[in-house]
Amino acid sequence: MKSLKYIFITLIAVALGITLLSANRSHLLQFAENSFDFGTISDDHAPVVHEYKFVNTADEPVAILSVTTGCGCTRPEYPVKPIAAGDSGNVKITFLPKGQKGNINKDITVRYRSATAKSSKRLTLRLRGTVVKKK
Repeated sequence: MKSLKYIFITLIAVALGITLLSANRSHLLQFAENSFDFGTISDDHAPVVHEYKFVNTADEPVAILSVTTGCGCTRPEYPVKPIAAGDSGNVKITFLPKGQKGNINKDITVRYRSATAKSSKRLTLRLRGTVVKKK
C-alpha cells in the first residue's frame, strides 16, 4: 500500500515538473519587456520609437512571420531573416501621435515559428501612454 502511494506521488511530481518546464519554454522568443509606457506627450510630438529586445531561447532558428498592430498610427519593423538559436534581435515600433488623443493602449501581436514547428505561436506586446492636445 505504501509503495502505491509512493509511486502515485512520484508520478504527480514528474507530471508537475514537465508542466512547469514546458510553461517556462512556451515562448521561444524571450522579450526583455512586454510593455512600454511612453508617458504623456502632445499631439504635435515627434514619433515615439521603442525597441522591444528579445533573445531566441530555442535550440533552433526562429522566424518572425508577422508583427501586426491595431492601426496605422503604430508601425512595426522586425527581422525578416530567421534568428539563430541564442541570437538576439528587436521589434521596433514607431507610434505617430498626430491625430491621437487620450490614453493610448496598443496591442502588438508577434507571430513566429521555429524551424521544425508545425504551427506558429503568438505573443502580445503592449504600448501605452497618453496624448494631449497641444496648448
